[in-house]
Amino acid sequence: MKKFIIIDGSSLMYRAFFALPLLTSSEGIYTNAIMGFSNMLGKILTDYKPDYIAVAFDKSRKTFRTDMYGEYKGQRAKTPDELKSQIPLLKEFLAALGIAFIEIDNYEADDIIGTLARKSADEDCEALIVTGDKDALQLIAPQIKVMLTKRGIMDMQVFDEEAFKEKYAGLEPHKLIDIKALMGDSSDNIPGVPGIGEKTALKLLTQFGDLENLLANIENVSGKKLKEKLEQNQDLARLSYKLATIAATWPSISCRKNMNLHWIS
Repeated sequence: MKKFIIIDGSSLMYRAFFALPLLTSSEGIYTNAIMGFSNMLGKILTDYKPDYIAVAFDKSRKTFRTDMYGEYKGQRAKTPDELKSQIPLLKEFLAALGIAFIEIDNYEADDIIGTLARKSADEDCEALIVTGDKDALQLIAPQIKVMLTKRGIMDMQVFDEEAFKEKYAGLEPHKLIDIKALMGDSSDNIPGVPGIGEKTALKLLTQFGDLENLLANIENVSGKKLKEKLEQNQDLARLSYKLATIAATWPSISCRKNMNLHWIS
């Protein structure tokens, strides 16, 4: 089976930037994020020897999710200028290597990654997503795995279906969306249901299966206060579900062609 590596360029550049001290070239150009990213890329190419590879980037902070909920990721600080200046240089580096990099108006890198991963699985490719973003775990499937950074950019853990179930109380990977709908996600400013954390979310989903079945059976939930939280925040939970869902619906790209896609905008 062919191997397809899909890299979250935005996530890993950010991690590389903060994992390494500020470095500059002799011309005074900042290079630490590029160096960290290229080291990670070299290790992946050596260890996995993929048949296909692509890198996805966020194009801007304005997406269909911010249209849906104006406060989505609203708490995040502005990208440091020292990092921002390295992004076009990294894209030049990838293009020189013949590695596809993709960014789409109104979508996040996650959405591009999800589309590519699911399409590649349909084409009998095995996809490995490399990211620092736990949201990608919802994409795990028999032919899709996620390599998640743990610390810095070189310490990583590969998640398949069994590893996900072990971490999340036996739930299937796509139930990560339901988990986030209930507990929210402070890193993305997804509200969730106020007062519900991961432990309670996992317990509820183990009992009721998914968000909609839970909301349809609130009367069967134990605890008066918990019932009230769910009753009063159903719309917020459903909004959070939509925000947490990776939109793997971008027009499909064949994994067999992606090496020829140097730049799509």
